[in-house]
Amino acid sequence: MNPVRLGLIGLGQWPRQAYLPVLKKLDTVKICAVAARTFATREYALEQLGRQTTIYNDYRELLGDENVEAVALALPNDLHNETIEAALASGKHVFYEPPIGHTEAELRGTLSVMAASDRVIQADLELRYLPVIDAVRELLASGTIGNLLSAKIRLWCNWGYGGGNWGPKTETEGFFPWLGCWYLDVLDCVFEAPPLRAAVCGGHAANGRLMDHGWATLEYPEGRIGQFEFNLVAVAGRDITLSILATRGELEADLVGGFCRWRAAGATWQESSHPASQPAHGFEGMRECLVEFLDAVGGNRPVKADVQVARRVHAAMLACARAEAEKTSVPVDTLN
Repeated sequence: MNPVRLGLIGLGQWPRQAYLPVLKKLDTVKICAVAARTFATREYALEQLGRQTTIYNDYRELLGDENVEAVALALPNDLHNETIEAALASGKHVFYEPPIGHTEAELRGTLSVMAASDRVIQADLELRYLPVIDAVRELLASGTIGNLLSAKIRLWCNWGYGGGNWGPKTETEGFFPWLGCWYLDVLDCVFEAPPLRAAVCGGHAANGRLMDHGWATLEYPEGRIGQFEFNLVAVAGRDITLSILATRGELEADLVGGFCRWRAAGATWQESSHPASQPAHGFEGMRECLVEFLDAVGGNRPVKADVQVARRVHAAMLACARAEAEKTSVPVDTLN
């Protein structure tokens, strides 16, 4: 298989930390073009990728490059929907960062464009690609602990301890559009269905208007309950854990370390280890996520984080944002 000819649109801190270390070590991809707004970033691209790399000031020029067959988009959130639509219109395969929009109109419009495309389109929802998530899904499917009743994804980190460095734009966007999709997606991996209602309770400790600790509770079909507990003002470290209650047992998974343990009623805990590839560039699951996108482009295979997943996750995100703003439980509108 020939290497995928990839263009990078945006080369800020996230793609530098998460994309480049992985892509530079793979023989299934060739980064042949970069679009960046500043001279310093364009020089950085040439230093990292070589002087043979084609450099563009404007991403639209890169999209017109017939040598580029796929793009990875890493731009400010308010540019996501227009760049995704433009990339698909140019015939490129697309790897993108959520969210794809902040309003229902934006989301519906871009999702409609995505659904009508025959290109490979994959969200960078790297937690979905963790081997430990695969193990959890297999265990639930086996019926070992019975039928799912509730699940909670927990994020504790120090990203906002003492005040974050993201500035007014992130405060204006709000917590759920900024960070919610990745963790609501973990619940989607478990329930495999859109939630029906959402409610939010949270507070503001050190990050201005940005809700930096709290809970989102989601009602799923058949009376099942999901919860997203978040705390950006933990003193130190990072903890991402998934807890599941089922009719005949329970399960706990450490998504950072890749450990899983479960027990059925009356039985002792059983444990297994499913670590992500190391080192974890950006976040655990990053390599697995990028590799699947490239394999899908090269082999025309489906991806996990597809358009239907994007519909469900963004619907949950939008409902949580509305519940936060309206301070009440709200229905989750499907984004069909």
